[in-house]
Amino acid sequence: MVDGRLQWRWRLTFGIVVIALLVLQFWDLPEGALGQEIFWQLRLPRLILAAFAGATLALAGLWLQTLFRTSLVEPGLLGVSSGSALTAIIFLVLWPAAWVWMPLAAMVGGSLALFSVLGLAKRYQLQGEALLLLGIALNALLAAAMQMLLLISPDQALRASSFWLMGSFAYAEAHLLLPALMIMGLSAWWGIRRASAFDLWLLGEREAGYLGLPVARFRRQIIWASAALVALVVVQAGSISFIGLMAPHMASRWVGCSHRALTPAVLLIGALLAVFADTLAQTLLSPLEIPVGILTALLGAPFFLALLRLRWQR
Repeated sequence: MVDGRLQWRWRLTFGIVVIALLVLQFWDLPEGALGQEIFWQLRLPRLILAAFAGATLALAGLWLQTLFRTSLVEPGLLGVSSGSALTAIIFLVLWPAAWVWMPLAAMVGGSLALFSVLGLAKRYQLQGEALLLLGIALNALLAAAMQMLLLISPDQALRASSFWLMGSFAYAEAHLLLPALMIMGLSAWWGIRRASAFDLWLLGEREAGYLGLPVARFRRQIIWASAALVALVVVQAGSISFIGLMAPHMASRWVGCSHRALTPAVLLIGALLAVFADTLAQTLLSPLEIPVGILTALLGAPFFLALLRLRWQR
């Protein structure tokens, strides 16, 4: 557990950020009924979607970092986001009328990407940076296939979804968001309930098995749960990277390494990061809106490089 002074600094910082972000949601609203309609029908759903996406990606990032026992992984770098997006687009092309099943298709794609990384890593005995390079290569392959599919598609609407693939919270829909919030809540509850199992996993698979953890089953649970969370975000907001990398690191500095404390902390930090990035996306080049995935990449890439530098210096 970090010391009390550091905890209070984090709490004060988060309080200031939350207040500032909430003020910005009301800052330029017109007065009267029009302002209320804009807030309730546009601003609030977008704010909820951004907070949901950030919290969900942060939770998935925490679980994947635990699964691979390395702090350098996150859903985007391992190909989970690209796998989910690719299968969602394929499903949209082949069965556009059955869009309600798209989240399930995205979850299957993300899971296949994760199983592929695990299988190849086990076969070639890859760990650490080598495992990360494998995930980056798979992510590049899936992203190339996704872009090729968009390029050859005659459907103009599908081509326009390239903006969606760069990440955006502008298309919040209540009929998708409400069940997604319920699933995320249940996932967070499961993560807190299984916090001791996550802590055991960090000791190593053999050690965790000796201490009574069903290793194979727990590994499958992490994979399917992480893929499901990423799929929920990809379907509604597109590919958004690096939140799942940054939030667990920031949370561990705040509350320590116990998953019982880390889980709620990463949910809060992930939500704040996404809302902050979306606020910047709407205001930096106003009235032009920057895809939020671009901003999270601009924030996350230096963060990732800093982590690499710290690891090399050890």
